[in-house]
Amino acid sequence: MSDKTLYWASVTLGALALLLLVANVCLISGNRSMQDQLSLRQTTINNSVTLNQLNQGLVQALAQAAVNDDDKEARDLLASQGITIKPKGETKTDKK
Repeated sequence: MSDKTLYWASVTLGALALLLLVANVCLISGNRSMQDQLSLRQTTINNSVTLNQLNQGLVQALAQAAVNDDDKEARDLLASQGITIKPKGETKTDKK
């Protein structure tokens, strides 16, 4: 092969390698961004379990207080959120 052919072949392969490097960096950056988003979503999901338990406890405490104190406003507040209170004093927190 002539020197000119070898030169252009090496220039072409070098440019191709540089292009592949840039594409690889872009893909890595995109993957890192997606991993950050997924991590944030997973954290939110994990925290929602704790928040649901806390919310359940608050609703039960409010319902128990409404029954014990015969608080019509608290009953109305719970009813507006779709939560019914059993007349015997037991709380039922069924959301519609």
